[in-house]
Amino acid sequence: MKLIDAVRPPSLRRAWLFVPGNDISRHAIAMKSGADAIVADLEEMTAPEDRVQARQRIVAMLRETAALGLIGAVRINKLEHDGHADLQGIMAGAPRAVFLPHSESATQMIALDAALSALETAHGISPGSTEIVPTIESAKGLVALAGILSATSRIRCCMLAVEDLAANLGAKRTPGATELLYARSRFLIECIAAECVAIDLPCTYRSEDVLTADLDLSTQLGFTSKCVVFAEHVPAVNNALTPSPEAISEAVERVAAYAIQDMGMMNGKHWIDAPERNNAARLIARHKALAAYG
Repeated sequence: MKLIDAVRPPSLRRAWLFVPGNDISRHAIAMKSGADAIVADLEEMTAPEDRVQARQRIVAMLRETAALGLIGAVRINKLEHDGHADLQGIMAGAPRAVFLPHSESATQMIALDAALSALETAHGISPGSTEIVPTIESAKGLVALAGILSATSRIRCCMLAVEDLAANLGAKRTPGATELLYARSRFLIECIAAECVAIDLPCTYRSEDVLTADLDLSTQLGFTSKCVVFAEHVPAVNNALTPSPEAISEAVERVAAYAIQDMGMMNGKHWIDAPERNNAARLIARHKALAAYG
């Protein structure tokens, strides 16, 4: 039997659930939510006066997520703010990834890479194993994305924010999110070109109908990974990003039908066009990869 890496690879991380850094009850809920990755937030979700205690609680959370086989991550503050103190406080927990908010330059990535290297050595963590996840929250960050993603080999995933990005653009937020369609598309293209997994922006509306429409758009665009800010959204996100048994059965039939239709063996059945066949083949490949991780 072929053995797999115990750590879920970037391409198979579906829901990234963000939780407040200082709220241990939310940590417990997150670990039972079904999310592949849990991100403890020291920036927007944690008040400055709570950060010292939050860092200690995050270390405990990171150790528990590792024991459960989940991806444990932390969103720190910008290095010029509380970021260095955040790193000093959380690296004992060996986070799999560190999110950097308001990422706008390669210089920021290089500085964070250096800080992580020093702390990995200090804590006996495998060099280079802590990933950096830039968070794109502005027009400046989006147009600089190619340089950001090539700044360090630690970057394997990148996330697109939503509310701060919309505010920076001066865009009026709507449930359909058409105001951010170009940003999402460009972000995805830049990430794919850099061979980096694109984490789609979160749905910040609690409505199930809005979430369903958002996930339909996200998967149609090509995203395979998504940020989540409400634990109750995790099952829907995982379902949207995981091929169902019925979908796989249909995909297998579609690929088989495509293979024989040019041989005159369709017998009046629905003609399968190349886009349908290609979508089906990708679905089958993703199903096989995800199945290896349960």
